[in-house]
Amino acid sequence: MSDAIRTEIDLHEDAILPANNPEITPFAELSRLMVIGIDSNQDNHLLWTAQTAPNGPWSGTWDTINTTPYIVLGTGCTLDGRVAMAAQTKSSPVTVHYIDEAADQPDNVERWNAPVDLGMPDGLAGFVQLEMTRDADGRIEIFGVDDSGGNVWWIYQNPPKIVDKTEQVTPPGAKEPITVHVKVAEPPDTPWSDWMPLPGQQISRLTVTNNADGRILVVTMGQQPEKRSVYVNQQKTGTALSATDWTGWVRIDNASSGGAGALPTAALDRQGAVNIFMIGSLSEVVQIRQQPPGGDAWTEWVRPGMTGSVLFNVTSAIDGDGHISLIAVGEQAQLFYKQQTSSLTQQWSGWEQVGKIEDFGAIAMDYNADGRLTYFQSWSKTNQLHIVSQFVPDSTSWSAGWTMLADNGIFTYGIVRDLTPPSSK
Repeated sequence: MSDAIRTEIDLHEDAILPANNPEITPFAELSRLMVIGIDSNQDNHLLWTAQTAPNGPWSGTWDTINTTPYIVLGTGCTLDGRVAMAAQTKSSPVTVHYIDEAADQPDNVERWNAPVDLGMPDGLAGFVQLEMTRDADGRIEIFGVDDSGGNVWWIYQNPPKIVDKTEQVTPPGAKEPITVHVKVAEPPDTPWSDWMPLPGQQISRLTVTNNADGRILVVTMGQQPEKRSVYVNQQKTGTALSATDWTGWVRIDNASSGGAGALPTAALDRQGAVNIFMIGSLSEVVQIRQQPPGGDAWTEWVRPGMTGSVLFNVTSAIDGDGHISLIAVGEQAQLFYKQQTSSLTQQWSGWEQVGKIEDFGAIAMDYNADGRLTYFQSWSKTNQLHIVSQFVPDSTSWSAGWTMLADNGIFTYGIVRDLTPPSSK
């Protein structure tokens, strides 16, 4: 699920984009894509690069966020559209920092607020993964997988406190003021909660997404290589403040799906249902969907078509008309693309090979301001980062060549959409 709120025009299932004028599209969002990464060649500093404008070219430069060495990274977006991140320091004392964009940047120069120290759970040496999203209230919540027992830890921005205030108000037509009592929201006494566990399973990796109403849903992959069991856990309420506000871990893999061959990916469809995809049995993509949307129950596992190849990884995103798109990586370095044409009847286009990669690594996909998808692929041998994009919104054609964003050093990264792009650069 994406980090920022989408602001597209609502479409019907049979709506199509105007084929003869790709510049006219019913999808529009004032945002630019940005990459946050940790660069091993620059003392593990946080760096960023971005499009120079919505739908624009990439800047070609990487700029430093701060000079603290980091080792683990999670990225997201604040309610008002600013880029945010959680990063674990590399050196002792190990801790997690929260960093976000400065709100006021009148000269269009990117500035970042000073890190906020979120600490570390007592007795924990560190995390192997951090993920970030917003909850139903718009507050940022951060999730981590620890480096020892495989537990999932959770921390969040505290909700505002509600205080009673007494004010003097002169009613219309009256000469004398009267005293009224009103309830006012004020910042909480403590900005962040403590770290707390979501106990129950031994986890290796996790994916964080949101229900249509904003409640957070976590998908995890177990630690045992021979099983790679898959579990889900979702918030029962929009303002979840303790582990009791979660449903608890529910295992969803079975003999039909097989275990997860790679970290599952999740996307919200036009009916408001969370869909989970993973490389399952026969090394092909399998899918499971909430039924009903937003509920605790799930459909049977199905296949959205087969490639006939052995697949290593899959990622998902929402395209320009609000449908789910998938890209999967095959063992022969093939890049396969698939597009959902109707979430109501679960219709899909066929898998098509749209490219090849030169090396395997972390993958991600997100949409541009006009709805075109961009796919990100790291090359683990050299820590390079490359992208390839759809030709026009909702197209099944993709660029024939790759664009290189980094020629080395970026060993971990996150994709965000900056909803406060510069007016010019």
